[in-house]
Amino acid sequence: MKHILFILLFWFSIISCSTKKINSVTVVATTSWTAAYAMAAGAADVSVLAPYEMVHPSEYELRPGDIARLNSSRLIVYAGYEVIVSQLKTGLNLPDNKMVKIATSYNYEEIEKSVLLIAAKLGTEQIAIKNLKEIKDLLLKGKAEVQKIGFDKQPVLVHFFQDSFAKEMGITAAAIFGPAPPEPKQIMEMAQTKAILILDNAHSPVGGPISEILKKREYRLLLNFPGLYNTRSIADVIRYNTLQITSGNK
Repeated sequence: MKHILFILLFWFSIISCSTKKINSVTVVATTSWTAAYAMAAGAADVSVLAPYEMVHPSEYELRPGDIARLNSSRLIVYAGYEVIVSQLKTGLNLPDNKMVKIATSYNYEEIEKSVLLIAAKLGTEQIAIKNLKEIKDLLLKGKAEVQKIGFDKQPVLVHFFQDSFAKEMGITAAAIFGPAPPEPKQIMEMAQTKAILILDNAHSPVGGPISEILKKREYRLLLNFPGLYNTRSIADVIRYNTLQITSGNK
């Protein structure tokens, strides 16, 4: 009898541990970008709904297999522009205190605010502060490299979704294009700026016609969502984008 009881207790302990492992996801993030914010905030266990390799992560649609992860998570981090937001808010009866809405951009003040918001929920403020310092240092280093080349004093055309990063690099756009493809009149107006650099958005590039008119100008595709080109974190994207802007101009 004691032997049977011991076996039962042993199996219950395994089941309990397995359940804890299944339910151990701390944060479910809608995209790689919100996941990057959660990781910067200090979340050690982050599950991402939209695959990293997706070019348009915000268009990801909820799948049946996602439900268990969402229900078992401690926090769900989203930005508000994702296709699945309405499902998260109305279709799954998720508690409001589990949902954390953040702003996503490469403006440092917005990064800091969003990262600290998540960290406050997780109790990981000290880790967040350390990671934020790295992010700020990378932005300042990138800005110094851009200024060394002189792009901060030259006309640059910037995609709407890359304007926050451009500003952090000290670049004031001579004109902003997108997110919709520019019309012929807009293209001709932008050509008049005599821009030396075109910064397009890798996730929804529409600056091709502009680069065809300004053929001898540098044309660069920058990231917002980590995932492409072995990027995973906010810091990775900053490094990648800085290199894109400065490569071939040092």
